[in-house]
Amino acid sequence: MRLLSIDLRRPTFGDITAMALTATLLLVSVLAVCAMAGYHPGTYTKGVFLACLAWGSFTNLIGIRVQAGWRHFVLMTAGCVVINAAAIAIASFHH
Repeated sequence: MRLLSIDLRRPTFGDITAMALTATLLLVSVLAVCAMAGYHPGTYTKGVFLACLAWGSFTNLIGIRVQAGWRHFVLMTAGCVVINAAAIAIASFHH
């Protein structure tokens, strides 16, 4: 599959499992650093952290590399914007 002239690869089930594990371990690391710094994020913030970490891992799996040029950067940034916009929408409807 091609998107913005970037060849994307189809991840396997094992790749997706490894991505989920990586994102979870990164989230645990981020939350440990937050706790040491005295910051205790709420549930929505933790969800956004996890979603963004998962997006970063997933884009790496499918072949999006930020250092590979502006098209890669645009796709990575667009995904992060969509994730954060969804989180803001969910949080604003919840309260």
